[in-house]
Amino acid sequence: MQSKTIKSSQQIRPIVKARFSFIVLQLIAILLSQFWIQSELPFLTLYAIVALETALNVMFVYLYRTNRNVSINAYFIQVVMDILFLTALLYFSGGASNPFVSLLLLPIAIASVTLPKHLLLVVTLLAMSAYSSLLLTLSPHDLHHMNMEQHLFGMWLNFLLSAFVVVLVVASLIKAVNKQEKLVSKQREDQLRQEQLLSLGAAAAQFAHRLATPLGTVHLISEELQDIQTYDESLFNQLDQELSVCRRHLDDFRAMAEQVKNNSKQSLGSQAFINDLRQEVQLSFPSTKVIWQVGELANLSLMVAPILMPALLNLIQNAVLASNTDNPNDFHIEITVAPHIANNTIVISIRDHGVGFANDTLLQLGSELVDSKHGLGMGVFLSHVTLDKLGGQLKLYNHQQGGAVAEVILPLLAAQPELDNV
Repeated sequence: MQSKTIKSSQQIRPIVKARFSFIVLQLIAILLSQFWIQSELPFLTLYAIVALETALNVMFVYLYRTNRNVSINAYFIQVVMDILFLTALLYFSGGASNPFVSLLLLPIAIASVTLPKHLLLVVTLLAMSAYSSLLLTLSPHDLHHMNMEQHLFGMWLNFLLSAFVVVLVVASLIKAVNKQEKLVSKQREDQLRQEQLLSLGAAAAQFAHRLATPLGTVHLISEELQDIQTYDESLFNQLDQELSVCRRHLDDFRAMAEQVKNNSKQSLGSQAFINDLRQEVQLSFPSTKVIWQVGELANLSLMVAPILMPALLNLIQNAVLASNTDNPNDFHIEITVAPHIANNTIVISIRDHGVGFANDTLLQLGSELVDSKHGLGMGVFLSHVTLDKLGGQLKLYNHQQGGAVAEVILPLLAAQPELDNV
């Protein structure tokens, strides 16, 4: 059976570091027994056991000094080593009559949060066997000469030591495991989001390819209609206008796909980018009243990728649809552009005058495809992924005075006028 892999060796370091504290406490206990209590114990043997334990722990510090993948067996070795060294120290210092014998429970506590069930069972049986061996090898002479006052003091000190080890080791291990689980969960969500984006990208490419032929055919039909004497001129003009928009979008998509393929990016002045955005909004939504409020953008620039403009236009299109559908009598949207120099960001707020976001979809909208009033929230989802890829953020919320707000936060670049293109 394959051993379970742990993401990083940094999760095993708390055990190794805590063992040094445990070794210091072992030395203190031995020194107190030798010079204060003056017990008759094989102190050279005890010092040799502690020295060997210290040498092995220094080796583990060197072994796990860098982040790398380790197997669950590494945890198992650490716990078994603690049981063996603790059993050896107890054997030469009174056996089962030693008040510190209950420290054999600590490796079981560590194993319960780090090892799978089958290895936890092995550790438990090993600790029980160690305690049983100490009990069976205990001589009646040791029981007869046991000092109860020293024994009670040792039990009190053992309780303090056990509490210290539990807080230091077990709590830190649980924190490390929880942090790792959150990281794995976030990576899983990011992977799912990227898979959805790739699927949508493939569908968009197929749609663009299939759109080229019917657009060409309709364009030929419109040219033939020009030769017919009786036709509705306004209808023809509208048809021709819509075809021009479709052709322009198709050309833009092809150009954008090529730029995305080459991972093309450029540093552009914020004012120039907002001017381009205003022009695109005017061309894409000529019948929509847009109220612009733009702050001072001089000497500010940002990194622009070809997918940034479509992401913003998707959000603006959603605002236009919401205002037109929910509030046709007051059909307009508001776009506010404000630099935040302290945070080195620029904030673009897009507000519509519709009914706002539904409470049951507001938290999910943008992070995944969900059912919404105007579809599956595909445009918001694509914009969210695009902005996240470019280091930006997308915040969605309802305005206090009505309507919804899509707030885009983009990072600014350091002012370098001489580097306009990279």
